[in-house]
Amino acid sequence: MQLQRNLDFKLQSFGTRSAEAKKIVEYLYEQPVIDVSRIEAITEKSKATNYKLLADFERLEILQEVSGGQRNKLYVFKDYLDLFR
Repeated sequence: MQLQRNLDFKLQSFGTRSAEAKKIVEYLYEQPVIDVSRIEAITEKSKATNYKLLADFERLEILQEVSGGQRNKLYVFKDYLDLFR
C-alpha cells in the first residue's frame, strides 16, 4: 500500500501525461520489466512522447534501466520487485 501511495504522489508530477503514466504503472504491476516498444503499445503515443515518459519514470526513480545498452533498453520496476525479496 505504501508503494502505491508513493507512486500516486509521483504520478501527479506528470501533469497532462498522468493518464498514460498510470496505464504504464498498471502494466508494471503485472510485468515489472518493460521496454519502449511495450510503452508505445500501452500509450499509443509517439516515440518521442514515450521517451519523455521514460525519462520522467527514471528521474522519479520509478523505473531503472538495467540493460546498459544504447538500443533496446530494458527497464525494471525495482521498488515493486524489491517487495518480493
